[in-house]
Amino acid sequence: MKSFSKLVATATATAFLMAAGATVAEERVTISSWTSPKHPTSKGHQSYADLTEAAFPDAFDFKVFNGGALLGAKPTLSGLRDGVAQMGILALTYFKAELPYAQMVADMALMGDNQYVMTGATSEFVMLNCAPCLEEFSKNGIVMLGGLSTAPYVLISKEPIVTIEDMQGVKLRTGGSAWDRWAVTVGATPVGVPTSEMHDALGHGVVNAAVQPVGALKSHSLIDVAKHLTTLPLGTYHSAGNFFVGKSFWDGLSDEQKTQLMANIPLASALTEKGYGDVDEEVLIEAAGLGLTVHEPSPELLANITAFRTADLADIAKIASEKHGIDNPAPLLETYVALIEKWNGLVEPIGNDTDAFAALLEQEIYSKIDFTKYPN
Repeated sequence: MKSFSKLVATATATAFLMAAGATVAEERVTISSWTSPKHPTSKGHQSYADLTEAAFPDAFDFKVFNGGALLGAKPTLSGLRDGVAQMGILALTYFKAELPYAQMVADMALMGDNQYVMTGATSEFVMLNCAPCLEEFSKNGIVMLGGLSTAPYVLISKEPIVTIEDMQGVKLRTGGSAWDRWAVTVGATPVGVPTSEMHDALGHGVVNAAVQPVGALKSHSLIDVAKHLTTLPLGTYHSAGNFFVGKSFWDGLSDEQKTQLMANIPLASALTEKGYGDVDEEVLIEAAGLGLTVHEPSPELLANITAFRTADLADIAKIASEKHGIDNPAPLLETYVALIEKWNGLVEPIGNDTDAFAALLEQEIYSKIDFTKYPN
């Protein structure tokens, strides 16, 4: 049996070690998502946390909140700025006044037909080629560490929509910008509803249809309230990021911590984009069992969206200048279009190979940034 003096010595040593450990405690990182735990973005957050904790077991302590349990879609901006969470997903079209350059990116929605391409192109554009984008983020207390694109959008509705006539009077939930402009031209009424409220909005008739990826029927449970899907190519939502952090949090990290925090962003981004594709495939495979009817758009409706996309692209510089107050937007838009073309070429040979896409993100974007000085 240990003597009393030995017990005291042991207890003192233990207390000292605990106190010493406290000085090198893991950095707590709270990740907030307003999407459900089964949504690709939430799964992307969990994958990122798991990968980073495995790579640097003594560096960070991640806590992931899903389904708006901590912050909803709109409060996330102020929540990151004020330190309620350290990391989170931001849908930038919710902040039109605060983030005009992000709205310019959103106006290019109909250019998207592949989520890998748009994630790569948008991330490279914002992080390497758009200083005003980074500046407006900083002014609002946030830092973008990785872009995000949904899978290509289609039309999900309570009743069949196949023709232009079917669009008349439809209350259409959109992601804003380009879709709003298109909706008006076909006689529909665009309605602004956060993605987290789409299910209830469709269920209660606030909207009759929604512009969303196929996978939203599962990831947002829209299949419960909408049984029709029209394969109309409606672009992607890519004015967003799954890995935004608060600027105060970022500035408070050491150079080593910043490097560690960034290490798995490319792979986690790739896994997020693959998640979108996986859910789309699952829904289409299970379509009949879910009670889903898939429609092809009429030739006239397809021709309409194709013509609108071309005409709208020519107007985007004017919209950026007159609506968003951006001086001389044309060079930035030209750069963005060129990057979309570049990433189409990069992504085509690899398909949905997650590791290959992560390697492309690292090669084309992350290896070119000194994150100890970023975003300055």
